[in-house]
Amino acid sequence: MAGPAFIAALLIFYPVYSKPPETAPESLCWEIIVNKSYSCEGLGLQKIPDSIPTSSEILDFSFNTLHTLDHCTFSRLEKLEYLDLSRCGINWIYEDVFGNNTRLNTVIFTGNPIMYIADLAFVGATSLQHLYLQETSISDLQFVPIKNLPSLETLHLGTNFISSIQFPGNLTLKNLRTLNFELNHINKISVKDSEFLKQMNNLTLILKGNNIEYIEPNSFNASNFYSLDLTGCGWNTQISSLVNGLNGLTTNILRIGTFQDIDIEFDIVPESLIGLCNVSVKQLSLQYRQFSEESPKTLSCLTKTESLDLMSTDLYTLPRFSNGSMLKELILNENKIYGLCNISSDSMPLVTHLHIVGNLKTLDLGAGCLKDLSRLQYLDLSHNDYKQMTCCSTPFTGLHSLTHLNLSYGSILSLDNPAFPENSQLEVIDFTQVHLLFHESLSPFNNLASLRVLNLSHSFVNTSNMHMFQGLKNLVFLNMERNSFQNGTLQSDNIFLNVLKLETLILSNCELHTIEGQPFLKLKNLKHVDLSHNRLTVFSTNAFGNLSHIYLNFAVNMISTIPIDLVQKITDESTINLSHNPIDCSCSNIEFLSWYKKHAYIFLDKTNTICGSPSSLNGTELSKVSITCGKSSSHIILIIVIVLMGIISVAFFIQLYRKRTYSSI
Repeated sequence: MAGPAFIAALLIFYPVYSKPPETAPESLCWEIIVNKSYSCEGLGLQKIPDSIPTSSEILDFSFNTLHTLDHCTFSRLEKLEYLDLSRCGINWIYEDVFGNNTRLNTVIFTGNPIMYIADLAFVGATSLQHLYLQETSISDLQFVPIKNLPSLETLHLGTNFISSIQFPGNLTLKNLRTLNFELNHINKISVKDSEFLKQMNNLTLILKGNNIEYIEPNSFNASNFYSLDLTGCGWNTQISSLVNGLNGLTTNILRIGTFQDIDIEFDIVPESLIGLCNVSVKQLSLQYRQFSEESPKTLSCLTKTESLDLMSTDLYTLPRFSNGSMLKELILNENKIYGLCNISSDSMPLVTHLHIVGNLKTLDLGAGCLKDLSRLQYLDLSHNDYKQMTCCSTPFTGLHSLTHLNLSYGSILSLDNPAFPENSQLEVIDFTQVHLLFHESLSPFNNLASLRVLNLSHSFVNTSNMHMFQGLKNLVFLNMERNSFQNGTLQSDNIFLNVLKLETLILSNCELHTIEGQPFLKLKNLKHVDLSHNRLTVFSTNAFGNLSHIYLNFAVNMISTIPIDLVQKITDESTINLSHNPIDCSCSNIEFLSWYKKHAYIFLDKTNTICGSPSSLNGTELSKVSITCGKSSSHIILIIVIVLMGIISVAFFIQLYRKRTYSSI
């Protein structure tokens, strides 16, 4: 009898002692845009909160719990356009889930262990353009009900268990632009598998990371793609097994390289790429594929290719291209090229862009080795060490069309005078992190009247050389970061007087502690000045001739007190950064503090624009400072005493006047 009695008592008292499970409060969802955008990410919710208004257009509900989706789940949010349901533990998606969401444009199901999707699950979502189903354990394309999505443009099925790209018959997706199968289990592609893809134009098909060992010839015959990505495919087979199956393909971009961390069993031999003779491709990437030998035949089929990426392909020199090559861009980054003279420049006369970045050997710039590249406009030789120190008149002889030159992050260079006698069309030069040497009385850039951008950051240039920027009549951008000035002082008579059209000037980390006079007075076009991370104690706005529509960055300096006359000429269209300065928040700086509050909207990083003194306000945001400034108590007492004495004196004289008046009557 004890058992039934205990159960009865438990049933009686359960409502009293039981406690309902705690749920996350709906108010925790963040309102990103009022009545339009909300984020409930990672709040442990099990349903869409009622606090999310029906006017919502964007909802991030990722990292919550929604095991099942049905018609009622989102029916209230009829204006929804973007929905993120990543990693919500979704198992079941029933019919008509988005029946009321006719505006829905994007749905993200990433990372959900989906077991079932009804055939009519997406009926009603007639505007759906982007569907993400990666990491959802899908193994068969029959599982994905996309036949009722006429507007679909993006279908992401990456990182699943799909073994075939064959879609079910009678499927029409003419608007599809991106189809992503990356990191699946696709081993081969047949003609039947790819038949569905031929109905689409300008498709981007991504198959990277699949160990595709064979592509049947004619699988992509008559296909017109924008891009085909086979990066990292077929790592244990000859590359010809892929290339030979691409016959008849027309595409702008073809990637058949691999990843840096994949060991390919077979190198590229002269016959490996013969199949490309039957492919029309404008941009080809072979990065991280290895060339076992050099031969003119290796790249003989690339006569119509305009851009070729041979990054990290173990090249010591470049094989000659066939006559009539249409190549315009060549990427040779991270190879073992000995020098520029090893490049067969006469076989690619149309090249306009050449990249040799991070070469694994010391690079010999040579003498006029690139002169046959008469159309070369863009040359990137960054992250290299050079055999010679003298630059740059000899190596770039004949490059009369050169407009962009990147020599950043390289070894020490001693500049000729002039440095670029045959490259007067240069518009951009980058010497970042290159120790430059040139005579203090010379002007290495004197003939570069077209130069608009010059980056000399971390270049250890001699800033006392008044001729350094002579001739740069059209320079608008100058980066001088990490270059020092004599005694830490920027004087009125300085190197910038030769660049009067300058719009952007970066002088951060230059160890400046003084700006004398008005060094920027003649630079009427200045719009962006960065003087951050220096040791300046004065907010030197009087150094500039124009304080209208200007950006002044004085962050991380030692500025404390700012006289009001230094800020009164700054217009409301300007932008100021005074963060990380020890601003004085005492009465001695009250005029600036008052002005700051009235013009707070022109200041950046207000959270870090704080008081440095007095100690009681140290670390307080300027916008939150409230101080009362007036006469001290001693002054007030003195004034009261003077006033009382005045009243007593007046009363005394009035009394004396009355006595004399009455005594005379």
